[in-house]
Amino acid sequence: MKHHFIKRASIWTSTSILVLFTACVNQIESETDIKEGNIPINFSIKIKETATKVSENAFEAGDEVGVYGILTGNQINDERYIDNLLLKCTTGNNLIPEKPVFYPEGDATLDFIAYHPYQPNAISPNSSTIPISIHSDQSNSSNRSSSDFMTAVTEKVSNSNSSVSLEFHHRLTKLKISLLPGENEDIDEMLAANPRIIASNFYTQANYDFTTEEFSQFDHIADIISAGEWKKTEGKLSGKEFIFIPQDIDNTQSFQMEWNGRIYTCPMPPIDRLESNKQYELEINAEETESLELEGVVATIKDWEDGIPLENVENEYTNQALHLSVLSFEPSNIYRIYMKGREVAEICKEYLTGDLNSTAITAYPIRNGMPDLTQGTVLQLLETTENINGGTINWNLEENTFTYEEGSLPIIRQIYFDETGTLQIKSSTPPASINVVAYTLRDMRDVTEIINYPIVKVGTQYWMRENLRATSYANGTYIEPQEKLDGTAGYFNTGDIYFYNGEALEAGEISPEGWQLPTAKDWQTLSKYVNKDASLLKGGEWRILSSDPNSEIGNPVSNLTMFSILPLGQWSHSGGHVNLNQAAGFWTWDYETNSIAKETIFFSGQSDEMQIASTQASGQNFSKALSVRCLKRE
Repeated sequence: MKHHFIKRASIWTSTSILVLFTACVNQIESETDIKEGNIPINFSIKIKETATKVSENAFEAGDEVGVYGILTGNQINDERYIDNLLLKCTTGNNLIPEKPVFYPEGDATLDFIAYHPYQPNAISPNSSTIPISIHSDQSNSSNRSSSDFMTAVTEKVSNSNSSVSLEFHHRLTKLKISLLPGENEDIDEMLAANPRIIASNFYTQANYDFTTEEFSQFDHIADIISAGEWKKTEGKLSGKEFIFIPQDIDNTQSFQMEWNGRIYTCPMPPIDRLESNKQYELEINAEETESLELEGVVATIKDWEDGIPLENVENEYTNQALHLSVLSFEPSNIYRIYMKGREVAEICKEYLTGDLNSTAITAYPIRNGMPDLTQGTVLQLLETTENINGGTINWNLEENTFTYEEGSLPIIRQIYFDETGTLQIKSSTPPASINVVAYTLRDMRDVTEIINYPIVKVGTQYWMRENLRATSYANGTYIEPQEKLDGTAGYFNTGDIYFYNGEALEAGEISPEGWQLPTAKDWQTLSKYVNKDASLLKGGEWRILSSDPNSEIGNPVSNLTMFSILPLGQWSHSGGHVNLNQAAGFWTWDYETNSIAKETIFFSGQSDEMQIASTQASGQNFSKALSVRCLKRE
């Protein structure tokens, strides 16, 4: 099995400038002895390319700018002639003022200070600083745009009908990420894997001083999720980027990347400080190796303008702190933590019902290869802002219920493991190196096509998160594809959808090794856990069950459990593939008779309950072919 590591990184910088000229007419009562004149202060807008806005080249409708006007000779912490005037951008790049303002009478001139994005209480009286924050989740386009901070200063402007020109500078830092495939890497496969990358241990809050143009009072260290989408450019993947507050760099900052279900750490290249109004590019050389250990990074950094290479740095550690925001939970809802080749814990994204009713990130120790569900830790409750994280969750395996002893912590963003493999919320001693791998069901029955199924934990049950797509039995015997339900064992395939008739299930072992077909009790356990609310299990858009494929939209679904039942329909005697977008059906097994149970499970668009239906056997033939979901054998 191949494993990935990050081999080398290089970084460059560049400077980015935005020019604004705005147009509006305002009025505000003067708070000075200078009298207000009758000449309006006119602004005109012309946008030059900016690399941090979502549109990449302009302000957008709804963007807001704040403007201060100070009599020349005064400072912003003195009395202000214009105090935080709001200008709002509309379609066509027009700025609409909150209210008009006018130049002062006589020869007095004004200094203008503008900034974006607007804050209602930006700079306090007698102060020159403004609080700045960036979003930790910059994958959201709105968060990305509002994370940027720009300022403009124009001095000694006299009363005139001419426009006031404001030249905006980016005060924050932008870092672009690119992945350079190694010699044996396929760039298309890398693109399809869609590696997720985060930046860890960066400050996300600070104060900016308009007088000194410096940042201070740094606060709130967080992990930052990158913006953008990967794309192929000149033989590499590019498109991911971060916006940072300029700050000093030490050996605590790093990047973590999830690639094909494994987590890798890349240290920040050697640079003393991220500078304001600079753009950096970090290029990571990625290759595959047979090594089970995560390899390090050799990095260089050079200035975009001067092109001066800096000293390479060797990465001397593997993963030690696990930053939870790097876990996408796309390859699986469960990750396994390995230490020295053995499993020590698993991290789950699961739905906790009852009083909590919250999606949660939980951790369970692994003992003798099995997760200990009686000694779990709740790391993040995602539907509450209460500081009750960090407590112990104890599952009753017989009743499929849990008790939670509340913690007193806010959301936990990173965890460690000591040398014994025990989870640590805080690292008081040097943490142990770990490997983090998505826990999937690897179905290897067909060596020509190994299928990885994601796994989801619902209560105490571990289920496949997708329907079975096997074309052979567990022993490798081929299952014949069919088009008609005539009693011949086989599967029915339409696109990526697979249905199996009853004869196929009774003819051989179809479940992957270590997994089994669910019993009626298994389905009942699942239904009871969600209080019979099937909308928690269903994903996608469901329509009312009807002969009309475009029937009205059915009941809303939430898929909070992430079980992800999709309305894929079934295969019937009468019409082949039917009920697409309207229903889903699953086989149930009776282990006492070692045959298909008398009843099967159905879900439909008009019902929020799991439904029971007859297998409708006709003689020796089954009248339908259904989907298969398996759960982990106890």
